[in-house]
Amino acid sequence: MDYNLSGLSTREFEHVSQALAQEILGPGVSAFGDGKDGGREATFEGRVPYPSELEAWDGYGVVQAKFRQRTDQQPQDAVSWLKGQVKEEFEAWLSPTSKRERLPEYLIFTTNVILTPVPGSGGIAQIEQFVSTYAARLGLKGWAVWHHDQLCRYLDRYDSIRRTYAGAITSGDVLAQLLDAVSAGHKPRSGALTDAARASQHRREARLSLVPEERADAVLDWADKSSLPVVTVPAGTLAVLVAPMGAGKSEEAESWLREGLREAAGDPDVVIPVWVDAGKAVPDLLDAITRAGGEPASGLGRIVIDDLDGISPEQVAQLLYEARLLLAAHPTARILATCRPGIELGRAVVHEVAPWPVRRGAELLDLVIGDDARMLFEEREVQDLLTSPLQALSVASRLLAGEDARVPSLELLAGLAASVIKGRRRGSPTSQTWDRLARLAVHILNAGGPVPAQHFGHEAEVWELTDTALVVQEAAGLRFALPVFEQHFGAQALRKGSVLPEEIVTADAFPRWRYAIAFAVSASAPDEAENLMLRLARANPAVASWTFDEIARGKKQHHGMREAEDRARTTIARLGRADDELRTAEIAGTWLREALEALVEGFGPLSDSLVEMRDGRLPRWGVWAKEGWVAISPSRYSSEPPAVTPLASHPSNREDPEWRWWSQHLFPGDPLGRWEWARGQIREPLERVVRRGALLMPPDSPLAHERLWHLAQRLPLGNVNRDGVSVPEARWRVEAMMEHVRTSVRYTHQVAGYTYDSADIRWMHSQLAGVTDEVLRRPYGEPDQEIPRRGRMWQGYSPLLTLRITRQILRDALIGYRQLVELNFPSLAPALGLYSALPVSAEGMVVMPEDDTDGSHSGLIHTLRPKAAGHRNDPPEVDLDLWTEPGFGPTSRFPGGPVDAKTNFHRPYYVDRELSTGSSRPATELAYEWLVRDLKAVGWLGATVRLSA
Repeated sequence: MDYNLSGLSTREFEHVSQALAQEILGPGVSAFGDGKDGGREATFEGRVPYPSELEAWDGYGVVQAKFRQRTDQQPQDAVSWLKGQVKEEFEAWLSPTSKRERLPEYLIFTTNVILTPVPGSGGIAQIEQFVSTYAARLGLKGWAVWHHDQLCRYLDRYDSIRRTYAGAITSGDVLAQLLDAVSAGHKPRSGALTDAARASQHRREARLSLVPEERADAVLDWADKSSLPVVTVPAGTLAVLVAPMGAGKSEEAESWLREGLREAAGDPDVVIPVWVDAGKAVPDLLDAITRAGGEPASGLGRIVIDDLDGISPEQVAQLLYEARLLLAAHPTARILATCRPGIELGRAVVHEVAPWPVRRGAELLDLVIGDDARMLFEEREVQDLLTSPLQALSVASRLLAGEDARVPSLELLAGLAASVIKGRRRGSPTSQTWDRLARLAVHILNAGGPVPAQHFGHEAEVWELTDTALVVQEAAGLRFALPVFEQHFGAQALRKGSVLPEEIVTADAFPRWRYAIAFAVSASAPDEAENLMLRLARANPAVASWTFDEIARGKKQHHGMREAEDRARTTIARLGRADDELRTAEIAGTWLREALEALVEGFGPLSDSLVEMRDGRLPRWGVWAKEGWVAISPSRYSSEPPAVTPLASHPSNREDPEWRWWSQHLFPGDPLGRWEWARGQIREPLERVVRRGALLMPPDSPLAHERLWHLAQRLPLGNVNRDGVSVPEARWRVEAMMEHVRTSVRYTHQVAGYTYDSADIRWMHSQLAGVTDEVLRRPYGEPDQEIPRRGRMWQGYSPLLTLRITRQILRDALIGYRQLVELNFPSLAPALGLYSALPVSAEGMVVMPEDDTDGSHSGLIHTLRPKAAGHRNDPPEVDLDLWTEPGFGPTSRFPGGPVDAKTNFHRPYYVDRELSTGSSRPATELAYEWLVRDLKAVGWLGATVRLSA
């Protein structure tokens, strides 16, 4: 059908053009907001399936929208108008004074004007001929004009875009028919309000499955009288509540929606709010809102999208894109979503849910158990458990069952499902019921959302699960009544072998499975827990490290050397009969070595730089043990069996040359304690390597050139070349240093405050051998203007040169980050935040205001945005704008940010940093910044580690 494209505003037509470009050309299209766009509404770079897969464009392209307010004139007037618009754009690109730095290789014009199809003389033919006269001058490889009729056919094809703008583009008579059809089944406002309030109450009651039925009303009453502030979401805003499992994000979203219900009840002009589960919003958000009671034709108000964790990362990206599209078409709407940490949220405004005050948790506990439990509140362990609604209810559940509530939070949640099952057991469930619950958990965790009942089993099996009150059947499928049940039964499946640890440490699975993994390890018997940790460590050391930290968090810390020695002796005794000191030494050394070997295996090629190796294996250990203390001495010569040789006397008292040095420590007696010890053996040298920027990298990596320049420019060279570093002289100097390296166990060389170690010198020697140029030059070029007195290096670069260089720095940094991870941390990669999100596009702004004389208001504001499609090794897409207008300061608002959230699996969206133009290794600094943040999140780097100057 034909659509009234002139019913759109200029801004809306640009949005429609951007949306169609992203659908037709692919998710790699970058759209631009209001303001100076440099002659583009959207850009793309790389291969796109247009005009077809066989004739795919491959390069840099621009989409430009041309909207005409009046389209009721003669066809020739439309052609003349469009020619004038096209000419202005081409002349702007071709002008020597143009600020449009990059010329497109491909170009698409979109327009709402109608072009006649008469061959040779019609509007389409005239425009094609006119554009072709400029195409050769601009060097275009391909171009297209999407005119009115072409856009209408695209809108026929892409339903979600058509529906979003239906109110503006649908002709009056068709819209009237639609409204008549809707009105036939339309509920009065009072009925719609009643339904919305009833649904809200039902959701609230469902979340109280842990509360005895006779107490539920009192808890709801108490929550209604709460004085906690409700989150604020301005009109036209997409916001997300982020918090771990059970922290109360759905409750906060419900409070926000109920606030909207009260407003709608008191004011007929306020739109009734809508609640949508994320699983039901895919693939069509607008349709889901309509089915939930929303009325897009008459306007939208508050909308909650609950549980983004229930859908895949790709679906989250698409859903958030549709949400932004909907807000553009309905500026009075406001959207609040909920999710756990770990989901990429794009331009959404993030609100982290704050922990509850202990007093609030205590009040809830009092209400649920019906007894004065305040005697417990003075105990620190219990106080810490009252800072979230799920934990407070878990404490209540344990107390009602007569169990001790003084347990770590993870143990509390892991045992919660079992407590509820005991209390709510109906009939006599068989072992098959529990097996089916575990199988359902695997399906849900792998799928990332509810499972259609028919895909799981026949009706009798479904009834059996829903009869437990642990499983709920909805239109979207089967799900657990509480997320903690899902994790509990996922843990059961992992412990029983229904799912393998190696299968759930991937980039896609780990964020959903991580609590189930922690539950499984924490709830297992010691030997079972250790075996699970061994498999996790070999498959992905980052998962093992995160799991250990999660289990250790909140555990009681022991104090006193005597107590620690007793625990060490008890643990060694548990591992096997220790009849004498030699046998004790062998048991203790073998136990520790097994954990270290598992982590070393997980680290792969980087292991040689982190621990001492012999022929790809750990050297043989000489081990002495007494009274819980252990001394370990690596063999100087051998890695051959036996792996552990017990020593009758301390290594310090031996003259045997095989045991040349030793370390001594108290045997780790805590549960899983050997993993903390083993991680410490690797983490300290890893931190040194990271600080020096000495991780492995391909010889042709952009980071390799930066490191070579960084090291070579500090060499004591006699003849300083203004253009760079003399390669022959650098080779001669490094060869002289290599003589010392070859004859020393460890060699360092200090120049002007910088210390080269043996690894630096060996690497420079190898790298310089492959350099073919006579002069090694500064990465990204020299300054093009004078550096102000007492200024910084980047101030010597003009704005346009800074923009060009910074684009390349970001590209190189993304390539370098991927190479660092794949070469040094291949097993850890799936659990690293940025790597698991690749491919990403870098977007942002170089800010260099004309009036910023001291450089205090200049900088780079950028974001890394995950792409919905593509491969990790695709060339990075970088889109930066330049801001040179005066008045930009540190308080100026940049679209969409900034976001302060910093959690394990969620990175800040917008990052503001100083310009790095002129730095000796700018791409390296960015790549290591991202990598350090990811490694810290999973416990492999300390809080203060960063790339050294």
